[in-house]
Amino acid sequence: MDEARPLVVEDSPDPADLALLEERVAAAAIDAAGVGAEQEFGVFVRDDDGRVLAGISGIVWGRCCDLQAMWVDDALRGRGLARALMAGAEAEARRRGCRRVAFFAYDLLAPGFYARLGYRTVGVIEGCPEGSAVRWYCKDL
Repeated sequence: MDEARPLVVEDSPDPADLALLEERVAAAAIDAAGVGAEQEFGVFVRDDDGRVLAGISGIVWGRCCDLQAMWVDDALRGRGLARALMAGAEAEARRRGCRRVAFFAYDLLAPGFYARLGYRTVGVIEGCPEGSAVRWYCKDL
């Protein structure tokens, strides 16, 4: 460690700095795998003014789709939008040549939802967050 450059803990880091970290890790993994550049995509539901009401994002690389985030506005929940977003993401992954979809999700947000869509749990960390768990899911397309 360079003594002239101390570690600095930031409570509210700049989103651009966080994005930089993610970009660098992704670039290193892609280089190590030798599978070409990653490709991002998003599937959205928008209102008449173009505001996002629901959506899912993913990254495709090495014939694998890594889903990043899914969200549905509270007022629209319970109408099948999450199921439709997952189906849309899977369709886009297939279109881009993916053989597999993977992601992690917190049990407290959607317990049992992903299993009903055919995803299998491939890893679990109990107590993350306290009183719940985080799961890694995978589905072969």
